Amino acid sequence: MFWKKSNKKDGNSNKLFSIPKEHRSAFRVTPSPSAPLKATLDEKPILILNLSSGGLCCKEIDLDVGNIYSLEVFLPPENKKISVSAEILPNNEANHCRCRFLDLSLEFEDLIHLYVLNRQKEEQENNNKLLS
Repeated sequence: MFWKKSNKKDGNSNKLFSIPKEHRSAFRVTPSPSAPLKATLDEKPILILNLSSGGLCCKEIDLDVGNIYSLEVFLPPENKKISVSAEILPNNEANHCRCRFLDLSLEFEDLIHLYVLNRQKEEQENNNKLLS
């Protein structure tokens, strides 16, 4: 790859990327409408509206703000399962639920970054086709 793992003594020495503290600092992608992500939050199926290394936004689900729930997301192309705890965040948008990932493993973080990168490439290819 074109990047190197950091050797800094900041607690993130084995990470390719650091997860920003602010919820809007991580790049978010929208799942492809033709290939929506399968996911469950507190064992309830959810529809993911956008995903980043810091968390996700989904269609509204009846869960309490501030509570922590189990989350499972299945990422293409091999339906790799990511299991993580997610904290429900306050939300200003109607019919949406925002979650922040807690203690995301390095492996799962890398899988999300790979998914985000692949979605960016897909979106760019689609935009290029529209312009040609």
